Amino acid sequence: MTRGQLTLYVVPASHPCAAVELALRRKGLAYRRVDLLPMWHVVHQTFVFGRRTVPGLALAGGEKVVGSRAIMRVLEGLEPEPPLLPRDAAARAKAEAAEAWGDEVLQPLVRRVLWTCFKRAPHALASYAEGAKLPIPVGVTARSAPLVVPLERLLNRSTDAIFEADLAALPAHLDRADAYVAEGVIGGEEPNVGDLQIASSLRLLMTIDDLGDDIGPRPSGALALRLFGDYPGRVPRGTAPSAAARS
Repeated sequence: MTRGQLTLYVVPASHPCAAVELALRRKGLAYRRVDLLPMWHVVHQTFVFGRRTVPGLALAGGEKVVGSRAIMRVLEGLEPEPPLLPRDAAARAKAEAAEAWGDEVLQPLVRRVLWTCFKRAPHALASYAEGAKLPIPVGVTARSAPLVVPLERLLNRSTDAIFEADLAALPAHLDRADAYVAEGVIGGEEPNVGDLQIASSLRLLMTIDDLGDDIGPRPSGALALRLFGDYPGRVPRGTAPSAAARS
């Protein structure tokens, strides 16, 4: 496998895309980023990569890889240093278990919560395109919210009932992330695949004002801020009230 020209296809502010971008930067791998519009990415990714999700990585010679976990393994092959996977077998197994939980449980929860927030505050959607190079003006992106938000909610199974259940379950998920930090599975000086998956999701959640104050003081919140300090987007307070505020 050779480096060649790397092209990364992303949706602005996507947490798995942010995780892969940080991995690319840490490894010093040059790449070209292509920003895709929400929902348009479904068409593009299905046609180019055979799956509707982002991120997608195109390598020299036509090789294509889709999904943050698969891309992380490719990056390890392209540039072993600094490693994203611990050398010790037991530590590696724990990091990969944390990565799987971050990918399969936390990541979709964040999507569901965020798209329901956009239903309640559609004007916030445009803020997540800050710094992106989209083919249309940000103002047009904002005006597309009435069309894009319902489709994304359907795609991500983001109903009002699931939104409430996700918010109620969030403290337990945050406790689990904190436990990974306490155990040393994530939160070390050199981030691993578990750090990247979990911290990127938490950092995106923290752009929701109602949730950021609860996550920020936690050990896992501090990790998210350390790894992903600058993050586009903001959902105003009152859109996703905490369980205490709703009781």
